Order: sequence, then C-alpha cells, then structure tokens
Amino acid sequence: MIGMLIAFAGAAMPIQEGADVFIGTVELDGTTLILRRCDLAENRYALVDAPGGHALDALRKAKLPAYGEVIGRYVEGKDGGSILQVDHVEKLTPGKNCHLSDALGG
Repeated sequence: MIGMLIAFAGAAMPIQEGADVFIGTVELDGTTLILRRCDLAENRYALVDAPGGHALDALRKAKLPAYGEVIGRYVEGKDGGSILQVDHVEKLTPGKNCHLSDALGG
C-alpha cells in the first residue's frame, strides 16, 4: 500500500532538472536511510530529502529493505560520502532487494 502511494505521489511530480534515477535497495543503517545500488559494487548512498521535499517520510514508514527507484541528485558529503537528495521514490516493493549476494546468503 505504501509503495503504491509513493509511486502515485511520484507520478504527479515532474523530475527536477539535474535529477536522475537510482535503482536499488533502500535499507536502514542505524537511523540513516541508505540506497544500495543494484550494481556489482553495490554503491551506497545516504538518502536525504531534496530542499523543500518530504519524500523520506513515506520511506521511514515502509517495510525495509525495499526495492525501488529513487529520483534525485547526487551530492558529495562533507566527509566524502555519497548522498542522494531525494525528490521522490517510485516502484517501491517492500521486503524485496536486488542483490545476488543477499539471495545467496553472502
């Protein structure tokens, strides 16, 4: 249900200039929402709301991990870490992920 609401809200919002689609698994690391990309390196990005946005409110209520498409912009953190400023999330599927290592128990 939450995934459908996120997808519906995202469909009503245009992608802002400079935004891109990042596909992966949204997870909670302590109190920080993280996107672990669906690539061989499994790049990790801390998720923050885009200026003026509230996209993470629904993610905090979702069953995690969850597979989805995060629409936002990459910024480098002060500590050199990777951050995504999230405009919205689409196609969120709670309880799923896209990582072969997890499927194999690794």
